[in-house]
Formats: sequence, structure tokens, C-alpha cells
Amino acid sequence: MGEGEGLKGFRVGEKTVSPGRTITEADIVIFAGISGDWTELHTNAEYMKNSPFGQRIAHGMLTLSVASGLALRTMQRSQLEVLAFLGMDNVRFTAPVFIGDTI
Repeated sequence: MGEGEGLKGFRVGEKTVSPGRTITEADIVIFAGISGDWTELHTNAEYMKNSPFGQRIAHGMLTLSVASGLALRTMQRSQLEVLAFLGMDNVRFTAPVFIGDTI
């Protein structure tokens, strides 16, 4: 694939592996501050001990943002030119992401 080809060098259904990123407590606190989402699901460890999850969970949008950054790093590593982010279709949060999980 040549430089500047964009996504033309990929085939539909082709897969690649991105670098990983471990979610930290600091990530959750910073994202809560930026987004204004201080929901107890994310910020109250004592409250979440008695929840079905048993512990705090990362914001879905935090997880999506990190995944977007990992995708960008993967594209840059492949020397793909990124001009714009136009959106995502059918995004679902199917499992919780906990502090210490690597995505």
C-alpha cells in the first residue's frame, strides 16, 4: 500500500491488530471531569461494590474514545493518511470495562 492511499489499500472484512491500552482510575476521573458525567457507576467505588458489576466501570464513551485513538495509531503505523473522522455505525457497548482492563 502506498503512502496517501487512505483506506483504498484495505479490503472489506480485513482485520488488523492495534496496540493495547490499559484503562486507569485517572482516565475515568479525567473523563468524568471533561464530560461532566460523574455518575456513581464510574466514580463511587463504595456504591459499586453492591452493584452487579462489583466495581466501578469506565464510561462507554471513554472506551470508545480510547478505541478511536488506538485505531488512529494503527492507521499511522500502516502509513495511512487520515483526513477526517466521519462517524461510526452500529456501535454497542456489550461488556463493562473495568479499571485495569486493557483494550
